[in-house]
Amino acid sequence: MLSISTVPAARRTLAATDPVRVRLNDARRVTIRPILPSDLEALRQFFATLSRATRRLRFHSPVSELPEHVLREFMVNDRAHAAFVAEIDDSAVDHRKTLVAEARYIRSGNSESAEFALVVADNWRRIGLGTTLTRILAQRARITGVLRLWGDVLEDNKAMRELAHSLGARLSRGMGCLRVQLSLNP
Repeated sequence: MLSISTVPAARRTLAATDPVRVRLNDARRVTIRPILPSDLEALRQFFATLSRATRRLRFHSPVSELPEHVLREFMVNDRAHAAFVAEIDDSAVDHRKTLVAEARYIRSGNSESAEFALVVADNWRRIGLGTTLTRILAQRARITGVLRLWGDVLEDNKAMRELAHSLGARLSRGMGCLRVQLSLNP
């Protein structure tokens, strides 16, 4: 099971709102932070640069471009919706934000559970980014009273199955997908 205590102490107090600078397993660095309204264009570019296979795994269908209304919905950050992005600093090159991962949860009403989703850019996988981002998202969820995160994963999404397993998530079979459930222990 994923526990708040699995987020290192230095990050525990920062996870809810403050940016967190992270050094990944391959020594690259990213800043993980809540999404901002000013991230709209960077988020659009992020989804556009994902491979077709990665977009299919994230959205459970072939998606070539996200509609504008979906992108705008993805910018919401409040008690029921939380989204975090991982950003690299390309400002020395061209003064623009480059996002390499995105994670979010959506809570229905006062439910103690929330649906979550995660996507990591193709060339930023298997270096600890998805795990770190999920832990920070879980910390934020727990602070707002969420006790369980769940998400549906396509059965051929080996990376998400492995991530879920590494976090101690429960997996159950559904129609063409797996349900991932993370318990957030206090």
